[in-house]
Amino acid sequence: MRSTDITRRTTWRQRAARWLDPTVARWDVAPPETPEPPPREEPGPSPWPNICDQFALRILAAAYQMGSHLEAVEADEQDPERLERLYRIDHANTRIRRHAENLQVLLGRRVEDADPQTVPLVDVVRAAASAVEHYPRIRVGHVVELAVVEFAADDVIRVLTELLDNATRFSPPTAAVTVSAFVTEDGGVLLRVEDAGVGLHPDHLTQLNALLSGRPATPVTLDPAAHLGLAVVAHLAVAHQLRVALTTRPSGGTTATVAVPAGLLCEIPAPEPAGTAPAPAWPPARPGTDPWSTPMAAPRDGADGPTVRLTTIDGPAGDPPPTTGLPRRVPESVRDQTPAPRPPADPGAGSPPEAWPDETAAFAAGISDARTPTDVEGRQ
Repeated sequence: MRSTDITRRTTWRQRAARWLDPTVARWDVAPPETPEPPPREEPGPSPWPNICDQFALRILAAAYQMGSHLEAVEADEQDPERLERLYRIDHANTRIRRHAENLQVLLGRRVEDADPQTVPLVDVVRAAASAVEHYPRIRVGHVVELAVVEFAADDVIRVLTELLDNATRFSPPTAAVTVSAFVTEDGGVLLRVEDAGVGLHPDHLTQLNALLSGRPATPVTLDPAAHLGLAVVAHLAVAHQLRVALTTRPSGGTTATVAVPAGLLCEIPAPEPAGTAPAPAWPPARPGTDPWSTPMAAPRDGADGPTVRLTTIDGPAGDPPPTTGLPRRVPESVRDQTPAPRPPADPGAGSPPEAWPDETAAFAAGISDARTPTDVEGRQ
C-alpha cells in the first residue's frame, strides 16, 4: 500500500472521530521511530607518547655513542685549537642529551640514572652549568656545604639547568648570571639564580609562577612552546615537592628561587679511602638489552663531557686545596651550628656596636639640655 493511501485513510479517520466526539480535537498518529545513533566508541590510548619515548631513547643512544667517540678523539688530539673545537662539539652533544631527557620528563617518564649517588651542592651547580650553552657567563656565589640525596640529585640538576639556561638566554650577552645556595630556617636550601635581563611582564610573571606551582592559571594566554624549560621545571618540582618561583629584581632582571626541602638534603659524604673497590652498579645490566636502552644520566666524573671551569665571586671554582702541613677542618653540619660566643670586649677598644644607638641618643639629649634659651630663640 502506498504512503498516499495511508495518509488519506488517516485523515478520514480523524474527521470521523471529530464528528462522533467533538471533544476530540485531533487524533495524533505516532511519528515513525527514528533509529538511534550507534554508541560512540571510547578512543583508545594515544600511541604518540610511546612513539616520542622511543625517539628520545634513540636520540640518547646516539648521543652517548657520539660522546664515547669524541672522548677517544680528544684523548689523542694534541693541537690546542682542534681540541677546543672538539670540546665545543662535545658540549653541544651534552645539550642534545639534555633535550632528549627533558622530552622524557614531559612525557611523564622517569629518567633512569646510570649511577645514582649523593651529590654536593657545589657539584650540582657545576653539572647544571656544564649543560648550558653560555656557561662562561655563570658566576658561582656562596654555596652551602650540603649534598642532595641520590634519588633526587639528577632531577635537581635538571631544574637548575633549565633556570640557568633561561637566565643566560634572556639577559645581555655581556651580563653575568649568579647562582648561590643558602640554608633556610627549616633546614632546607634556597637556590638563587639572578640575571640582569629585561625582566618579565607582571601578567606573564603571575602565570609562570602558577605553572611552576603545578596549578596553571586559566585561561592560559602564554604559548607553552615558548616556555618548554619551565614546563620541565614544573614537572620535576611537583614530583619532588620543590617550591620554584620567579620574582622581578628592583635593579632589573629576574630572580629564580628553588626551595629544596630538608628531606632531599644530607651531609656531604666522606671520601672513600684509597684502594676501596667501588660498589657494583644496581640494577645490574641485563644481557640482550636493546641498543638504545642506555643509561639516562652521564657519569659524575665528567669523562664524557667537556672540561668546564666556572668562575666564582671569590675566585675560580674547583682549585685544589694547598697541600701543606696545616690542620684540616673537621666536617660538621651547617644546619645544626650554633653561633659562637662573642669574645669579651676590650676596655680600650670603645663601646660594642650594640651600645651605639643608646650612646647616640644620650649624646643628642645632652646637646639639647645644654642649649640656652637664647640659642633656641636665635634658631626660631
